[in-house]
Amino acid sequence: GNDLAMSKLIVCTSGLEPDRKRDLQRHTPTLNIEVVPDLTPECTHLVADTVLSEKYLAAVTWRIPVVSYEWVEASLTNGEPIDEEEYLLRPLHRLVICLSGLSFSTADRHSIEALVQREGGAYSASLDRHCTHLVTDSASGDKYMKCCAESTLQHVRIVTPAWLADSIARGACANGNDFAVRAPPPSSGMRAAAPAPLDAVFGPRLCAQAVPQLFLSDCVLHFPESASAAPLLVCLRRLARGCGVTVAEHPSGWVTHIVLGDTAGSDAAVWTELQATCPLAKLVSHVWLTECDRMRAHLPASEYLWTPPEPRRRPPPPQP
Repeated sequence: GNDLAMSKLIVCTSGLEPDRKRDLQRHTPTLNIEVVPDLTPECTHLVADTVLSEKYLAAVTWRIPVVSYEWVEASLTNGEPIDEEEYLLRPLHRLVICLSGLSFSTADRHSIEALVQREGGAYSASLDRHCTHLVTDSASGDKYMKCCAESTLQHVRIVTPAWLADSIARGACANGNDFAVRAPPPSSGMRAAAPAPLDAVFGPRLCAQAVPQLFLSDCVLHFPESASAAPLLVCLRRLARGCGVTVAEHPSGWVTHIVLGDTAGSDAAVWTELQATCPLAKLVSHVWLTECDRMRAHLPASEYLWTPPEPRRRPPPPQP
């Protein structure tokens, strides 16, 4: 059964066109949802068309799934709310990214362009009024100066490459204010600090140090669907997103942990066979992930290895 369909959903919106907001209100009885004007931790979904609003940032903090309007349309077709996984907003949804700085080689620019497009954004070689972000490693250069000087570019956020790395690693658009490029005070005579090499910025280790919530950024998790009931699976995937984890839909050589939940059963052979296809992976109980999240730390898996439940012993037959 669909766990979303069982309970009333509390939905808030951000950045939707007025006619879509009206449509959503009209369909509330069909989908058994309540639409509220203000986002609170009690909300179950944010239906959005922007990753730049205060509501979006709050939803990410509170781990509320942020979905596109297509989730509403697909739920209507289905006759009840469906799992939101396929409809989560990409971290760079509708953003237009421009790069500036000598540390970006041509190869870097090509790989960043591909990353930006994969994560829902568009890449612009030139800085114009359509751009939403200028990613640069220093408070200097023609594009930076143009951004500061021209009134038509006032809305463009000037951010460091770590903003891009953090957004992609977390699967959620990072707050640009936390990664703003600051100009050195004019009177100090100091030069802007030398930028970190790009491979350091885009390496997961540096992200993990710079952004504490990425404490599991070097982990690749696989959640076998048969090993967890639907409500637990939704919860575990949401936890994983908040810890900076990469989720692998299929077993592979990259997987570091296979997470088994409440329906893993007692047949260990099934899981040891799966583990054989992932040579690096440890078989862990879902408690490992929930404890990592609670402690906000990467806990050793050795203390949370999965063990099959003890079979129930039959009572001895009565003595004649």
